[in-house]
Amino acid sequence: MSDGCEHLMGMDQTIFAQLAQLRVLLHNMETDLGLSTLSRNEKDIFLAFCAVSDAGMCTTERVRAQPTLRDVSQPTFHRALKRLIEKGFIEKSDDLPHGSYRIKDQNAQNT
Repeated sequence: MSDGCEHLMGMDQTIFAQLAQLRVLLHNMETDLGLSTLSRNEKDIFLAFCAVSDAGMCTTERVRAQPTLRDVSQPTFHRALKRLIEKGFIEKSDDLPHGSYRIKDQNAQNT
């Protein structure tokens, strides 16, 4: 085989079946939580905010340090962040320090 998958040969296929099950579970959770309309970058950025925020607030510097965002360029990050703001997932407020954002209360948004 010369398609770059040589390292997969001989691996226990059950691990891939388990990974597939996790992927389906994740997809279902994203749909249930209203994240299915977000792009992959938007999901990764929003979930990174959720993972590292303190009382719902976080700096872009802390978010960008997350392993899931390692390969996201700075322009792509900021475009996706802008879309998250437009879609009501994240907010920038005048009372926050520069580079800080707040996760919007999704329950308040849906009422």
